[in-house]
Amino acid sequence: MAFPHELPGAAEIRASKVSEAHEGAASKSAAFSALHELPRAAAALLKNPTFLFLNLAGASEGMLISGFAAFLPKLIENQFAVNASEAALLLGVITVPAGGGGTFLGGWLVKRWQLACAGIIKLCVAATVLAAAFTFSFVLTCDDYPFAGVTVMYNSPAVAGADRLTAMCNSDCSCAHAPYSPVCGADGAVYYSACHAGCTRQTLAGAAQLFHQCSCVMTRQNITLPTFELEGVSNSSISYEAINSICKTDCPYLWVFVCLSFGVMLFTFLATMPALSATLRCVREDQRSFALGIQWIKVRLLGTIPAPLLFGFLIDLSCSLWSTSCNKTGACLQYDNINMSRYMLGIALVGKLCSLLFFFLAWWFYRPPGSKNGNAIVPSVDLVVCAEKTNGNVTNVANGTVERASNGYCNAALECSDHL
Repeated sequence: MAFPHELPGAAEIRASKVSEAHEGAASKSAAFSALHELPRAAAALLKNPTFLFLNLAGASEGMLISGFAAFLPKLIENQFAVNASEAALLLGVITVPAGGGGTFLGGWLVKRWQLACAGIIKLCVAATVLAAAFTFSFVLTCDDYPFAGVTVMYNSPAVAGADRLTAMCNSDCSCAHAPYSPVCGADGAVYYSACHAGCTRQTLAGAAQLFHQCSCVMTRQNITLPTFELEGVSNSSISYEAINSICKTDCPYLWVFVCLSFGVMLFTFLATMPALSATLRCVREDQRSFALGIQWIKVRLLGTIPAPLLFGFLIDLSCSLWSTSCNKTGACLQYDNINMSRYMLGIALVGKLCSLLFFFLAWWFYRPPGSKNGNAIVPSVDLVVCAEKTNGNVTNVANGTVERASNGYCNAALECSDHL
């Protein structure tokens, strides 16, 4: 409360700035000072095409950011056979430096190149093009690991009338109500549970559960299982046929995917600060707070709120094995990697192309002040109003520009500041 209404010199700095508001938003009547004038002010903003398309671009970008923040760990976990904690860690490695670096770089480029509103929107277009190019990282996919009864057949005949997880080798085990607890067999296949692998014996080796006499696991070993020694007996390894884990897959694309996803995030966040700056510049100064409120309502309603629903629907389409309980479908237990990759690539490309289209339309329809008069840099100024605001002491008027008044500053591209 001890601060003044505004800091010293603020009026001069504000008056020296050139307005970049869209040509159609220059009317003084567009401002509002009472609640009953709110609909008219909102209508005036909605008639600003640059503001409208920047809002739609923000909604499209918000949808992608919100959706991938929620579901990218699931994609990494399933595509590259890593556990949930490793997937979350990789998401942090991608998002934190790329998001922070992109946001800082976008703001720095606007300041470094001294970009006007049209140039800022062009920067957003360029960043979106690069981000769209990096979205092809989703074509990198790994093969599904062999899942007995889901992606590969059992090594024994199927049982007529039974579900696909039941075969002759485990039909006597009554596995219908066995909980989902995947085990990796020595044959390289993953089984729904030790029961579905036909195992009859179990040995505990620390946190590991080792299973023996598994009738569904082929005798030949296609993978090398970890070695465990008998407790208290040296140089004695435990012979087993399955272990309570998912078989590791040899996929060389994990770090390539991480690097390309870093590029997507970097250029996505690079456009955020320039887009915000363009939004503030394309509307009048006295409408900026209201414009930001309108923009965030659109971003929430059209982008971040429906994003989890849309992404969740597409993720569910790629499910190849659902859990069931009391004849009701539960969570997805196994995803088809190829379908998941295609769906994520599709939504990422569509989202980026929509953002690109909206940024382009925002630039295309943008008209700087004075463009209707053939002078987009220095529009006309009401000299009478300016003279009144400066007590009539206008000292230099040239080519329609009021450079300095004895009681303050006035710029031809702005109506004189109310604080002069």
